Amino acid sequence: MRIRNWIIGLGVLLSLGACEEQGTAPEAILPIPTEAQLAWHKLETYAFIHFGLNTYNDLEWGYGDTPAKTFAPDTLAVSQWVQTLKAAGMKGIILTAKHHDGFCLWPTKTTDYSVKNSPWKNGKGDLVKELSQECKKEGLLFGLYLSPWDRHNANYGKAEYVDSVFHQQIKELTTNYGQLFEYWFDGANGGSGWYGGADEHRSIDPNSYYKYEEAVKLLKENNPNVMVFGGTVPTIRWVGNERGWAGETNFSAYDFSKEKHYSEAQWGMPYAEQWIPAEVDVSIRPGWFYHHREDHQVRSLQNLVNLYYQSVGRNANLLLNCPIALDGRIPKEDSIRLIQWRKYLDNSFKKDLLQKASIKSSDSRKGTLFASEHLTDGNDETYWASKDECISPSLVVELDEAEDINVLSLSEYIPLGQRVLNFALYYDKEGEWTKVPTQDSLTTIGYKRLIRFPRIHTQSLKLDITEASAEVCLSKISAFNTPDIVEAPKAYRSAEDKLHIFSPNRDVKLSYKLSGKSWTNYTQPVEIFSDQGEVEVRATLGKAEETKKLNLPYSAKHFTIIGLSKGERNKLLDCNPYNFVTLPKEIRSLKLKADEKLLVQEIVYTPNQSRDAQGHIQNYELYLDSKLVSKGEFSNIRNNPIPRTISLDKPISCRNIELKAISLANRAKNMSLADLAIY
Repeated sequence: MRIRNWIIGLGVLLSLGACEEQGTAPEAILPIPTEAQLAWHKLETYAFIHFGLNTYNDLEWGYGDTPAKTFAPDTLAVSQWVQTLKAAGMKGIILTAKHHDGFCLWPTKTTDYSVKNSPWKNGKGDLVKELSQECKKEGLLFGLYLSPWDRHNANYGKAEYVDSVFHQQIKELTTNYGQLFEYWFDGANGGSGWYGGADEHRSIDPNSYYKYEEAVKLLKENNPNVMVFGGTVPTIRWVGNERGWAGETNFSAYDFSKEKHYSEAQWGMPYAEQWIPAEVDVSIRPGWFYHHREDHQVRSLQNLVNLYYQSVGRNANLLLNCPIALDGRIPKEDSIRLIQWRKYLDNSFKKDLLQKASIKSSDSRKGTLFASEHLTDGNDETYWASKDECISPSLVVELDEAEDINVLSLSEYIPLGQRVLNFALYYDKEGEWTKVPTQDSLTTIGYKRLIRFPRIHTQSLKLDITEASAEVCLSKISAFNTPDIVEAPKAYRSAEDKLHIFSPNRDVKLSYKLSGKSWTNYTQPVEIFSDQGEVEVRATLGKAEETKKLNLPYSAKHFTIIGLSKGERNKLLDCNPYNFVTLPKEIRSLKLKADEKLLVQEIVYTPNQSRDAQGHIQNYELYLDSKLVSKGEFSNIRNNPIPRTISLDKPISCRNIELKAISLANRAKNMSLADLAIY
């Protein structure tokens, strides 16, 4: 075979240089990570815990006016949190010690709005202490989240809040609870709040008001290696979304002074001067705090696996939020899913098919210190490097026998910087190098890159680095044959009453089942005439399958929307979250008129799902036949633009429905919506 002969010839050339003198290491390409950042990269996955007054008041963002006595868990099984998360493979836990409502989960001296004035343990409890001790006992790292914004404190917006409350809280938390591996300063800052009874809107400049430079000095007095999220002197960065993904291209370098929009953090900056790697934060449920109504919306195993590939597999760390329920435990549904997820990942990566493979390259650097054998020696401290001025090297991997492969893992030796800009992957198919049809684009690598593709059967692989900023340094290459897994398909009923089903994976088989019918293969949109019915859709890949139920709202045919064209109406009522309508700035309400009286109990509003979309409804009022029936806030909707549900206590018969936007997130000028579903 042509490829086999080429490999043999390459081996002969390499053997001639076996006695050459040891070479020198490539020069570092700045920026490079600190020792603390290197240790952080190796964590890969750890957990967020949101728990507090919001849990017992069914809120995402408390206003700051809820009495401390409403924090009243009958039980608080901190040991269950830690044991569950440890079994799920988490390396640490970050607790929301204080959220935006200002309620503190430790008996702080800075405010009475804390656990010391709650019924829990008769005011003698300290949740920060309990969790930190349990983490230490089980060998997990411990971190804290402290919201700079405080909607309860009367002095918020004044200098005394920063000096006497915020900084003092940092001092308490970083002095009394052992070493912290990460500390979170949330980016939500200023806005409406209770503020000691003032009940008003307050604006601040977060970069100057909080004195972050002084805050971090306090933080590092007892925690010199702590990772800092947020503020003006971070050591890690928010990935720019709360949907659970980093960019396929993801540089660890970043420069906030050059940032034009926060979404740039999804990709990083190739030539920035600071090493500020990305952290992907996402919740296992739609919300960050526990809500009973979301018990059926825990992420599927397939979705969690995909999150892992789109975060850890794209040179980022994954911070997975696990809300605590009313009974003081991680809910059963969430716990089961977490363990399923860990078992699947362990099973996927337990057998490295390249462990005994031979790796050759004519572009290797002189000396055994940089030999290709280091790519499979399992040692993070060793690496292969290309020779001087070689920024487009090739590596050929020869297995003992042909294997089934569907995932390749690559790692750069990042103590010398991130270098790879583009690469290509080939496999031996009947004697010809054939490009591997990967799911993602092949650009950056960084600490870890996981590349998925349809299963191939081969004995040889070839990696071509096609572009790099300097000599290439790789520390690891691995290949795996992971079990088939499939995500539930996406589906919607259009305004024309047709069922559309689709999947990002072209290899899956799609099918559907109408009420009382059998499964039918899906090949094109199908007419469905039921109003408020149920449809099941299914995706199948090999032996793996996943189904999803759709609860159909009232058909669009029932409604007209005052001031909008039929085409705009169809976009808003087609159950498709990927269409959207942006309204003129003078229009701040949607007025729907039904063709007859309908019973209405639930309305689901889906914000514009476009990347970096604006115009999300923050505060709303809902009117049925001109009567106000509900009002409230869609909390954190800018960062987490998931569908939001307005539920009424009982069905109301009406013809006229009005959803009024009292305010828009980020003070946007135009209201923009993807979908409105009436049930």
